[in-house]
Amino acid sequence: MGKNVSYANDELKQWFVMVKDSKTRFANNPLWGDGWGWALYKPDNKEGDTFKNVATNYKTDCIGCHIPAKQNDWIYTEAYPSLKGD
Repeated sequence: MGKNVSYANDELKQWFVMVKDSKTRFANNPLWGDGWGWALYKPDNKEGDTFKNVATNYKTDCIGCHIPAKQNDWIYTEAYPSLKGD
């Protein structure tokens, strides 16, 4: 898994968000591609009460950590048996 991804402690370090986009609706947006919209939120990056997406381009900020999950449509399913489709 990617850097700072851990289920071994109680401290929340970041949230990863992926939105399925099978229609390629936002082809000109650098946060959308390879069938997904990508986002990364960190607890210390807020404007008021709103968390800000710290990713600026999914190709440089997101997909590198998802290469091992490419065969699963970029989704890590190991911790989520219901996503495996078995």
